[in-house]
Amino acid sequence: MNEREWIESRHDKTNAAILHYLENAGLEDFDLSLISDSNLSINIALAFSGGGYRAMLSGAGQLAALDNRSSNALLGGVLQSSSYIAGLSGGSWLLSLLYFQNFPSIDEVVLEDPYSVWDLTASNSLVNTSNYVTLLWSIITTNYYKAITHARYWIYGDNEGISNDVAEKQAAGFPTSLTDVWGRGLAHQLFPEGTNNWLSGATWSDIRQISSFANHEMPFPLVTALARRPSSLVYDLNSPIVEFNPYEMGSFDTSINTFHDVKYLGTKVSNGVANGTCIQGFDNAAFVLGTSSSLFNQYLNTLACDDCDTYTGLTKFFLKRFLTYMSKNYIDIALYKPNPFFGSKFSSSDNITNSETLYLMDGGLAGEIIPLSTLMVKERALDLVFAFDNNGAKWPNGEAVISTYERQFTYEGKSTVCPYIPGESTFGYFNLTAKPTFFGCDAKNLTDLSKDGVVPPIVVYIANRPFEFYSNTSTTKLTYTDQEKKGMITNGFDVASQLNGTFGEDLRACIGCAMIRREQERQGIEQSDQCKQCFENYCWDGQTYENPNYYQPINFTGDGLTNGTMKLWGNNTYISSSATATSSSLGTTSIFVKIFNWIKSLF
Repeated sequence: MNEREWIESRHDKTNAAILHYLENAGLEDFDLSLISDSNLSINIALAFSGGGYRAMLSGAGQLAALDNRSSNALLGGVLQSSSYIAGLSGGSWLLSLLYFQNFPSIDEVVLEDPYSVWDLTASNSLVNTSNYVTLLWSIITTNYYKAITHARYWIYGDNEGISNDVAEKQAAGFPTSLTDVWGRGLAHQLFPEGTNNWLSGATWSDIRQISSFANHEMPFPLVTALARRPSSLVYDLNSPIVEFNPYEMGSFDTSINTFHDVKYLGTKVSNGVANGTCIQGFDNAAFVLGTSSSLFNQYLNTLACDDCDTYTGLTKFFLKRFLTYMSKNYIDIALYKPNPFFGSKFSSSDNITNSETLYLMDGGLAGEIIPLSTLMVKERALDLVFAFDNNGAKWPNGEAVISTYERQFTYEGKSTVCPYIPGESTFGYFNLTAKPTFFGCDAKNLTDLSKDGVVPPIVVYIANRPFEFYSNTSTTKLTYTDQEKKGMITNGFDVASQLNGTFGEDLRACIGCAMIRREQERQGIEQSDQCKQCFENYCWDGQTYENPNYYQPINFTGDGLTNGTMKLWGNNTYISSSATATSSSLGTTSIFVKIFNWIKSLF
């Protein structure tokens, strides 16, 4: 009810913003009364993928490209026209940091005053690397509690360090894990320093009182995590997705199918009824953003499994022993105890309802790296969704949005509505990552995917690619110079806007056509010739190319992919194929990779 009422009030702002965008988009033969006289509000959402700092910084630039407060933003006004905004992992950091600073513009918070917040330089890295030896010995001897003391800001000032934050939570009777340390580390690095110990007391439900949210000036935010069954390391597309929004924490997925007031997480409940004293403060803001990016669980499956060959010999032995210890003691995931879904009559999973603890981890580990499933549900009836894919150091190939399409057919995804999405070979062969690609352009072709009369929204898929900066940095890259940070953000701006219209002069108008398409269909209004041409240029036409042996070129041109030389348009630098192949190695390697490479070198 709270969300519904909030969205209704938000539509007073978005309708005016959409109308303003359309007035300035250069649309021809369009009757603006379609919007001003409509009884149905257009529902637009933005979704930002995970991918660590790469996703956060690229996403920041993409968001700036949609913001009418940014200088010369071709798509300025799309942000103001949107009802929802979602993120996971690095995308969740972006949203959290902006909302807890009252949603300033990216120009204001990063580019104009780069060192007050979002300081990602080596001197402010998450791990204190001053004593390699003790850190190495902690890992070799499986001493987790000694290892975490190497977190920067572990001891700081007068009881303001991470150790004090963790101790206070434990003293209150709640279990802690590496996610608590991780979340508070991110807060120390990314929140303003002089704000109550880096917002140590801020809660996710506090967003309700932040003026930009209370006044419906910015979209309704949500971040996601993935639920894991007790005593299991298995996760896949059929794992339940849990979302956190300012009012509730819960899931539309079949196994959970219920929501809990996020303000009272930490309260013992049975079937939603409090069993004792109501608790507040468990929804610590840093803990929530840490939960959405708690990816440590995957390392046992990807670095130290029997078939993994990243490390061998004693290096793999010590790594596996350390990670196994963390996994067996539930240190590598986020612990929500008491379980807010305990005894829920709406849940269909005994694994959820009978467990005293809810186990959550990084929202993108199952493959759906863009938080679309919980966003594109029939209950929210969206018309248009922008899906920003900043996944992977090998550049996005459509896999993230393909996962959403596939997930709607799983047991858990029964509420998700997603248009038809082709396979990876089609994305590569037809260059669907080269510019914004629209999926689901014609509602009448989506009846088989509709649920309870709700048609899937149009999805505008926008993939990370290089325009002025090689933004395919590794997810494990933990430090960025100020120049690198600005390069990533600037390139994100270019990605969303096609170098501010250099490779898409019609983009602003065509986005306007996508905004109004579902409303036109509801009212039986035919598209203008201009919009028909836009859809011919940007919509996936249904053609597929499914070839398991297809080899996708690795370099970029203005409108596609090539194996020849390529150009970074911003600085006019020509780079050969051999050079681009190593572009993902920009900057500092993860401290953890350094450690284990050093161990490996000893044997």
